Amino acid sequence: MIKIYQTVKNSIVMLDEPSFDTWIEIISPTEEDIRGLEKLVEIDEDIIRSIRDYDEVPKMEKYDGYDFILLQTPKVTVDQDEEDDDDDEVYYKYSIAPLGIIFRSNLIITISEGRNDVTNYLRTKLKNFQKNKIINTSDIAQFVLKMLLFTSKIYLRDLKAINQKMRQVQRNLELKPKNEEIMHLMDLQKSIVYFNMALSSNQIVVEKIAKRKFFNSSEDNEDLIEDIMDENRQAISTVKIYSQIISSTSGTFTSIISNNLNVTLRFLTALTIIIMIPTLVASVYGMNIELPLQRLPYAFTIVVMISVALSLLGAFWFYRKKLF
Repeated sequence: MIKIYQTVKNSIVMLDEPSFDTWIEIISPTEEDIRGLEKLVEIDEDIIRSIRDYDEVPKMEKYDGYDFILLQTPKVTVDQDEEDDDDDEVYYKYSIAPLGIIFRSNLIITISEGRNDVTNYLRTKLKNFQKNKIINTSDIAQFVLKMLLFTSKIYLRDLKAINQKMRQVQRNLELKPKNEEIMHLMDLQKSIVYFNMALSSNQIVVEKIAKRKFFNSSEDNEDLIEDIMDENRQAISTVKIYSQIISSTSGTFTSIISNNLNVTLRFLTALTIIIMIPTLVASVYGMNIELPLQRLPYAFTIVVMISVALSLLGAFWFYRKKLF
């Protein structure tokens, strides 16, 4: 699917045919989509493979007639397998997805495999403002820098959501540890690992961009680069803090669950021993041999009282030893 945007007098208009000084957004590119852009640019097959590889490392490369940037951007999806009958809470999973940016002095093309949160964020902001002051499709250098800035901002937004989810999971675990909450904690930990890798790799790309004259040719662009650096460093620092917190939280609750299991096993062991005492007495007096007290008229009552007394004595001893 191809969408074509152009800035005309501070307004964003959509075009039917590819042209210069435009932003061309390609979602899940097909061969037909690629052929439709041949008049403007010939997209290399390696670029399409990079977009479809979710483990591809962010990079910046130069091709014949254009430059290519691959970023790892944050991605939020709804967990379809999560079903909770007690409430209507929606659970989100956080991961990363590649975003390709092809650009030259009079054209910018973004390519993603499926929905991308960065381009969606940009389109949403454009819809909410009648007079567009966000992007200018004729200023490609600034457009690319703003895409990088939006990427860092969305990482920070998602990290804030992850932090809130971590607190919620922690509260739920404090009330009643459940396997579902532990799995959610593991998902959040995995998301933090993905974010850490992606942000660190994106930072290398940003540093390369900062050295290019094409991007730092104006004071506004230099300010943008500085903002991108600051936002990205903040996101990296936040990821490292959250990683330590979630590792500490996970280890703490693992210890709590293990301790609760030990307490339960200790209680069941003590209870088994106490129950075994009257069972032992009953087993002895069930033998078909001469036994003490068997000829007394209240032998059964006496044996039961002895069993109860021994059981209470055993329970008192376990209580004194704090095994109950």
